[in-house]
Amino acid sequence: MFDRPIIVDWRGLKRMGWPYSRAQTWRLMADAITVTEKVNGRKTRVARRIPNPDPFPRCFKLTSHHNGHPVWRVSELLAYFEAHGLKVTEDWNAA
Repeated sequence: MFDRPIIVDWRGLKRMGWPYSRAQTWRLMADAITVTEKVNGRKTRVARRIPNPDPFPRCFKLTSHHNGHPVWRVSELLAYFEAHGLKVTEDWNAA
């Protein structure tokens, strides 16, 4: 019925060409990130949390169990890749 999947799990994300590890993917999905900056008059750098300016699409689980597999919506992933200059939608929709 469907030629292409609607959601992908971690293996599907890697098959789509995602180059990052699980830990880095979770960092990219975070709502806020920690940045360090040099402040005049201090020898050490100061860390502060700011909203994530470019978050990766959030994953969700199909079950309420804590060991459920995280999955992503393909449409959100394709939009994220397109926003970063990758022409993946043309390849995805090609026969």
